[in-house]
Amino acid sequence: MNFIRLLKYRSGSFFLLIALLGIINSLVFGSIMVFINNVIAGVGLPFALLPQSWLYGLLLLVSFILNKTFQTCIARLTNSIVYEYESAVIDKLRVSTFESFEKLGAQRVYTAIQDTRLLAQLPSNFVNAVNSVVIIFCGVAYMCWLSWKGGALILLFMTLLLIFYLARNSAIEKQLNQVRDLQNDYHRYLRDFLNGFREIKMSLQRNNNIYEHYLKHTLHRARVLNDRTSIRYLINELTGNYSWYIVLGLILFIMPQVLTIPAARITAFVVTILYIMGPLATLISSFPFFTRLKIAVERIEGLEREIDTYPQYDLEKETVSFPENFRDIVFNNVGYEYKDAGGKPLFEVGPFNLSIRKGEVIFITGGNGSGKSTFINLLTGIYMPTQGNLLYNGQQLVMNSYPWYSNRLSAIFTGAYLFNENYDGFDLEEDNRVLQKYIRMMELESIVRFDSARKTIDNKLSMGQRKRLALIYALMENRDVIVLDEWAAEQDPVFRAYFYEQIIPVLKQMKKTVIAVTHDDKYYGQADRILHFDYGRVIKDIKVQPVAHSALAK
Repeated sequence: MNFIRLLKYRSGSFFLLIALLGIINSLVFGSIMVFINNVIAGVGLPFALLPQSWLYGLLLLVSFILNKTFQTCIARLTNSIVYEYESAVIDKLRVSTFESFEKLGAQRVYTAIQDTRLLAQLPSNFVNAVNSVVIIFCGVAYMCWLSWKGGALILLFMTLLLIFYLARNSAIEKQLNQVRDLQNDYHRYLRDFLNGFREIKMSLQRNNNIYEHYLKHTLHRARVLNDRTSIRYLINELTGNYSWYIVLGLILFIMPQVLTIPAARITAFVVTILYIMGPLATLISSFPFFTRLKIAVERIEGLEREIDTYPQYDLEKETVSFPENFRDIVFNNVGYEYKDAGGKPLFEVGPFNLSIRKGEVIFITGGNGSGKSTFINLLTGIYMPTQGNLLYNGQQLVMNSYPWYSNRLSAIFTGAYLFNENYDGFDLEEDNRVLQKYIRMMELESIVRFDSARKTIDNKLSMGQRKRLALIYALMENRDVIVLDEWAAEQDPVFRAYFYEQIIPVLKQMKKTVIAVTHDDKYYGQADRILHFDYGRVIKDIKVQPVAHSALAK
């Protein structure tokens, strides 16, 4: 099984632990079985140095200590695997490209992280399964010692029962894989429902469709499959339990007549069967867990393999030494090609040939689908060009220089996501004069609330206010280039005018280079240049003059 291989891979001593558990438990459980039968038969134990009651208690104590020790080792091992796996996945994701993350999908990451929680249940389940196998093995061996014919008959029956389980479990595994796929889909629909709740409330058709045809439909399909697998497991368990009553019938009514086994040994057979029925029930009931665990490990390993195929950055070493002072960014025949899941080209944006110089205020305009967002992703280093070269201060960017390049820019994207913690390590204390200056600039004096314990600012604000707070954080980064993707769209008319007529000039005085995506043609005169996009290209690059607005409209 894959989870066995996973445990072996993470711990070289894993199979040694299993061997020790199996050998010692075989001796302990075998001794207990013989002990019980001899006590019932009134036969004393040879070489017994202690009273029988003391010896029985000692055997139980040894078994308890052994199982506690082994479960502790397995618990530490599985907890280590959960920690290492989650850390490894997150570490690989953080050094992956944004395109890789888009291909992977957040829902697969969430599902895989949830899968690791199954490993936390492994210690008790695994030790119980090993103990059950050992007890069953000892029981069959003891019955073969009592009568090889009777033992062989029981062994044949158990083999047929095992084949029955494995055949049915294969079909169940396929259905559980389908359930996991449905779970991925459900998480995707649920995220749409929660993140787009405001939009859901604006359309009855959208509201009904996402519930009836996506969320509810997926849940229904998952429920049907779960019902089928539960019933299959129930049939397996009932078949296993009642099969042993059939075995008891064979022992009581057939074996004395056909195999001519003495009554004393028949009693020993019955006691042994009763002794192993509990462990067998435990083993049968563990099948669903181990099947789900097998699927979870396969998904986990599949996710890791897929992440490993994506390009990754080396964040420990800066391959390009950028000058501290920003001079320019040059797009040299830069283009980006979109592809489908199979790698087939869909369409291309660009090529772009332009320069962005220090201190410029550039407005980017154009309709939906004109290529603005792709250009912003290329500019910020979120996307790497599929053709051409991007140069920073005259130095061509290569694969591993992109994280360092992006680190020289501040960007506020359309969603303006604000983190709940102060990951940037900003000084967010109320007595920070620079921070207070920016708060006054954004007119948030009476709105922001400081959390001194967590050293954060409460981000439960309107979208427009969140964008203002995001711009404060961008200014505190103190980088030369600020990229704003439709930043003013959610601002009220008064503050929007204030932004273009007051804040933009202040940023220019601070020697900031500002690239802003905007549709506010009323304020185009505040820019130094206007780049107008259409059909994935820059069709106009206008140096703003008093007549710039009319020139753009031509």
